[in-house]
Amino acid sequence: MRSAGGVMGGVRDGFGASGGSALLPVPASPPPAPPAQGPGSGQAADGQESSGWQISNEVAALADQDSIAQSELESAAGSSGMHQGEMTAIIDQAVADVQSMGLATNTPEGKRALIAAIMQRLEETRGTAESGTGDASTHAASTAANVAGYNDVGGVPRGPSPLAGFGGAMPGMGGGMPGMGGGMGGGGMPGMGGLSALGQPLSALSGLASPAAQTVTKAASTKPGGGDRGLDTSGPGRADERGLQKYTKLMNRAISAAFPEIKEIGGVRQDALHWHPDGLALDIMIPNWDTPDGRQLGNEVVNFLVRNRTELGLDHMIWRQQMIQPDGSASMMGGRGNATQNHMDHVHAVSIGGGR
Repeated sequence: MRSAGGVMGGVRDGFGASGGSALLPVPASPPPAPPAQGPGSGQAADGQESSGWQISNEVAALADQDSIAQSELESAAGSSGMHQGEMTAIIDQAVADVQSMGLATNTPEGKRALIAAIMQRLEETRGTAESGTGDASTHAASTAANVAGYNDVGGVPRGPSPLAGFGGAMPGMGGGMPGMGGGMGGGGMPGMGGLSALGQPLSALSGLASPAAQTVTKAASTKPGGGDRGLDTSGPGRADERGLQKYTKLMNRAISAAFPEIKEIGGVRQDALHWHPDGLALDIMIPNWDTPDGRQLGNEVVNFLVRNRTELGLDHMIWRQQMIQPDGSASMMGGRGNATQNHMDHVHAVSIGGGR
């Protein structure tokens, strides 16, 4: 029984210290565009102006990447806190089981009932650990994509991911749980066969119980991915759906429901490339796009589409001169001209189609 308490406590502690970790402050907004140059002409003046704009664009791209990384960091902290809160509740319930059944363990029926209760708590522990491992793998992939994004801004060639080989197991857990198909050492649950101590308080669990006043951390109440923007495709979309393909329609409806502050979404139109004419692309216009709030809103749209890429059939996106893949990895594009052509004022989102 003591080992059961050790398993539950080890899984809870694997999700991090109680209360979560302090997040880094949100980076400052990028500096404004370089001021207009004084009178001048010729190759030197043109080069100076071009260099100024290039530096400004790169700093803005870094600010956007910082925002994406901050969102992922908050998401990871929220996920960890949520699972830690789940484990605290499981441990508290296990303690309550022992306290309520302890007096009956001097009979075979009482012993069996307590064993069944503790096994149920261990099964709940296993489910929480598996869910945490899956979330850890997802956040590791997102972190690798963020690293690649920073490298792209800095012109660093892409190589193997620094997180390559990450198996998704939580630190200190060895990828599983004893006696439940995993690792974590120990190879089982010693002590479950000998139940002579069942009539005594389960001190291993009692020591894990939190005070009655303890509550789940603020991070635990934060939905993974940040915000309360759920996936809803039941309502109408802001773009005219005539000519749009199946997944583009779903994308249109989901964005319209999740982001009511977005008032304009473009759909089918003539274009030199086939995405819009074929009903595969949306132009999601970002209000106040040239302000910090506008950039943040565009980043949230991108993150929303990445999180729901499977359900919405996401193919790729372009936002603020970056080509963004469904897994969140991004690469800088060459300058095309004005803000609209460089996708500064809208997110260009493309679906895999699905037919009309």
